[in-house]
Amino acid sequence: MASDPLAAAFQRIEAGDLAGAMDIYRAAQGGGDPRVKMCLGQMLLLHGDYRRGLPLAEYRPQPEFHGPRWRGQRLAGETVLMRGEQGFGDNIQFVRYGALLAARGARVVVGSPAGLGALLSTVPGVAQAVEPGQAMEPPDFQVPMMSLPHVFGTTLQTIPADIPYLRADCGLAAQWRERLGAYGGLKVGVVWGGNPEAPYDGRRSPGLAPYLALLDVPGVTFFSLQKGPAALQLEGRSMPGNFVDLGPQLSDFSQTAAVMESLDLVISSCTSPAHLAGALGRPVWVVLSSFPDWRWLLDRDDSPWYPTARLFRAAHAEGWQGVLGRVRQALLERAG
Repeated sequence: MASDPLAAAFQRIEAGDLAGAMDIYRAAQGGGDPRVKMCLGQMLLLHGDYRRGLPLAEYRPQPEFHGPRWRGQRLAGETVLMRGEQGFGDNIQFVRYGALLAARGARVVVGSPAGLGALLSTVPGVAQAVEPGQAMEPPDFQVPMMSLPHVFGTTLQTIPADIPYLRADCGLAAQWRERLGAYGGLKVGVVWGGNPEAPYDGRRSPGLAPYLALLDVPGVTFFSLQKGPAALQLEGRSMPGNFVDLGPQLSDFSQTAAVMESLDLVISSCTSPAHLAGALGRPVWVVLSSFPDWRWLLDRDDSPWYPTARLFRAAHAEGWQGVLGRVRQALLERAG
């Protein structure tokens, strides 16, 4: 076994032995390495143990800030800045806690990544979303967004899942509805890749090739919502007539949200459009590896975070073709 507990645990994960990885993290958590505590927390969360997992998840790297931190104390109109964290999908998932903060008496401001602020400002109870470079009054309190499940004592049974909690712009949605109305059949958006710089993106992003098996399902028009480097996989490839690439026209998440309002279904890998579809209350099928991110849990095909989501999981050592084959069969049934 590797002397580094993180490496040793990763070896167990690669072998499909999650219980063995958990044992390694538990044995090493007293050594003072915050990464071990964070990984143990994520493993506990993956298994649905939020009571023990959320406190350990606080050992993750967090945004630095000056001033008082909100830790659940009483509020009476004070401004609380929810600081965005990590990727776009994380911000979309955890901004829902703005409604809970507002219910506690806060004036809620969201610190948003660039290009996402307009959409995050539609969350009930959020007064303002501020992107980098935009001015705002100094808040009374600040809190990292991903700490809010811990502050609110969230369990699997109390996840705030009132959807939709994001709203597409009505004008944009109407424009896209008119444009996409020309296409017949079932309208399905597809996304096959996330940010290649994200940790373990290779494990969560199938790429375009396995998705090609879907394209011969009759009665379906596919709309690519893919952005970023993974969209380059379309270059030089001849696609069938029922495949429409919308990616170049989606300048920000508000556009993508507006398109989703006209789709019957979104099929996505574990990346931000999956979260966006779920937050909008749109039907979404999420394609997952055998060792998914903690938020998707284990051994279930639904998500307590996104009631309209259906999860398709790869078995251990199963390639993406296998899980996309099951997606194809489900799509045949849906389109039929």
